Amino acid sequence: MNLDPIDFYDQIRTPHIDRPWLLLNMITSIDGSTHISGTSGGLGGPADQKVLGTLRSFADVILVGSGTIHAENYRTPHAPGGESGKRRIEREQDRLPRLAVVSGSGNLDPEIPMFDQDELEGAKPLIYTSKNGNKNLPENFGEKAEIVTLGVGPVDLSFVLTDLFDRGAKVVLAEGGPSLNHQLVEAKLVDELCLTISPLLVGGESSGIINGPLFSYPHQFQLNGLATEDKFLFCRYLSKSDSTI
Repeated sequence: MNLDPIDFYDQIRTPHIDRPWLLLNMITSIDGSTHISGTSGGLGGPADQKVLGTLRSFADVILVGSGTIHAENYRTPHAPGGESGKRRIEREQDRLPRLAVVSGSGNLDPEIPMFDQDELEGAKPLIYTSKNGNKNLPENFGEKAEIVTLGVGPVDLSFVLTDLFDRGAKVVLAEGGPSLNHQLVEAKLVDELCLTISPLLVGGESSGIINGPLFSYPHQFQLNGLATEDKFLFCRYLSKSDSTI
């Protein structure tokens, strides 16, 4: 079947009582690689970009790790066009999704496009970091982003989602990378996984969509739908606890 991402991915996503619904979106090659020469762009195509735009149109916040924003040269979200834009209006979401970056180290380049105030259409990006990471942020970085300092040690992702929920976020779209994905799954925060399988074999030693220590136990997801377009396979999984929607 050909993929209509509006129909395939447009589901009712109900936030939890204390955090948003978390949707994780990733692309991989047939052999499990998440990038070609360091970026995911070479794996994708028009069909994949259409899906990405659709999923972003459903989200209040896009959550991403600091390594990914640098590798992918992230830009601030812009108003979607076509059917994704129309559906966003129908859903009365009159603001663009806000970017939220997790960076425990604070090693962020203020010159990448997502921090360019001339490109900014919505609110400034949120930066979740540690006390030590805050000290590492470039001088006057607060002019480019809103900084949330969480304490000493690794960033607590449960707190991040609670804070986003308190800011009004009902749906959060996580876009990696693999290390952030591991932490989200380990903390039982992922409600939905949208996985695109590209029709490519690339070889190499990519870590896959999850990168981190072996989980203490397997995390089970239930297949909720499959679709194809332009030789890509689009898979939608739900966490077993959310598989009734």
